[in-house]
Amino acid sequence: MAFIYDEPSHTFSEYLIIPGYTPADCTPDKVSLKVPLVRFKKGEEAKYHLNIPLTSAVMQAVSGTKLAIALAKEGGLSFIFGSQSIESQAEMVDRVKRYKAGFVTSDSNITPETTLAEIFRITPSHRPLYHGSHRRRFTKW
Repeated sequence: MAFIYDEPSHTFSEYLIIPGYTPADCTPDKVSLKVPLVRFKKGEEAKYHLNIPLTSAVMQAVSGTKLAIALAKEGGLSFIFGSQSIESQAEMVDRVKRYKAGFVTSDSNITPETTLAEIFRITPSHRPLYHGSHRRRFTKW
């Protein structure tokens, strides 16, 4: 069944940044693609949002844990395909939920048992020369 929206819709071409015409304060990092995930009444705020208007297809060949993790990292949503056992579905959800974005394992990570002497020993070799990637300002630590 088709539904006709009374409110105007927008396309990506309406948000095109034109070189030499677009003001300097209009940058891509200020554009929000946030969309509501649930229905809400006009004038109210939706309870749940997606940061990007992308979801996965409910297909075994497409929706897997890798895509679910990638979409979750960007603020999207992934569906689990239903043509598998409940145990397999639960395992997929568990793998995605256990994924730790941004965690890097290395020999310089510390534990609660690490002493201050050990921290001071490894710290000088890991100091950055500058703070902030776009200005390249040198800082004292």
